[in-house]
Order: sequence, then C-alpha cells, then structure tokens
Amino acid sequence: MHELKWQPEQPVDLSVLDENGGAGTASIQELSGRRVRLATALPVQTGAAVRLEWDGQLVLGEVRNTVPEGFWMEIHHVLFTAEELKWQKMGWQR
Repeated sequence: MHELKWQPEQPVDLSVLDENGGAGTASIQELSGRRVRLATALPVQTGAAVRLEWDGQLVLGEVRNTVPEGFWMEIHHVLFTAEELKWQKMGWQR
C-alpha cells in the first residue's frame, strides 16, 4: 500500500480549483488519516477543491475548514506518479 511521503513544513504547490482560482505555495503542517493541515497565505474558502503537488505526488481534496494561518483539507484522490503528467505543464510535444 502506498503512503504519502512528506515531512513537517514540506513545501507544496497549491492550486485552488474554484471559480476564483488561485495558485501559490503552502507547507504541510500535519497529516492525520485523510486530513491535511496546510499553512498558506493564499485565501481559500471552505468547500473549495484544491490540488497539491510535491515530489511527484498529486493530491486532490476539499477544504474542510479554514484557520488564520491556512486550512484543513480532506483528501479525495492521490496520484503517486504525477511526474508522468509533466507534459501537461510543458505543453504537448511530439
């Protein structure tokens, strides 16, 4: 069984996938079961879909509650081999 690889204060790329959008960085503060606490200056709303990416891992989830320094999210999907998707960032090349 795969497990997310992370360390306290792990920097991650963060994208907010709601109508207001937004992208920036965050740091993982805590991982507990399917919940992750992140610190970020990027404003997010409770219920927003978010995408995290670091070290070849991709995590999709939903913001459950916000706190002054960031938010807690619930993990919905994990991809452990996100490096296979790098072509999407660089554009399709034949």
